[in-house]
Amino acid sequence: MAEEMDCDTFDKIQREMVKKCYDDVEDTLEQVKHMNIYCHFAKGLGEPGYRPVPSWEELNQILVEALDSYNDVNAAMNLVLFEDAMCHVCRINRILEAPRGNALLVGVGGSGKQSLTRLAAFLSSLEVFQIILRKGYGVPDLKVGDFEGLRWRARR
Repeated sequence: MAEEMDCDTFDKIQREMVKKCYDDVEDTLEQVKHMNIYCHFAKGLGEPGYRPVPSWEELNQILVEALDSYNDVNAAMNLVLFEDAMCHVCRINRILEAPRGNALLVGVGGSGKQSLTRLAAFLSSLEVFQIILRKGYGVPDLKVGDFEGLRWRARR
């Protein structure tokens, strides 16, 4: 949902549907109103499972720890993990965890697409490969040997 009005409408519909089934959930609904984010690392790096993120603070703590671990074994990435960046890491990670999951990330250069993808892949214990384009690179090259460079390979 791109607009605040859409989010508010969704929240209203969700609240009404839950109230039909449960009488005492008003407090719980208000607590999670703006935290509708799910990921495979919500309980921490060692406990995989698709769960809701409890709070921005906990998500930030998990991602900072993961970034520190990433920086210990790879070239250092200095990321500012604001709310949108944390949401993007969760989305990218969800895609990578899906069977045959793939995505096209579009944005201006320097916006963090590659860095957030590397962090999301690290969270899933995946290794990132990139193809190297050269003069004359075409579809046959992609099909023959460099296709392996486009896939995420599991290090599990």
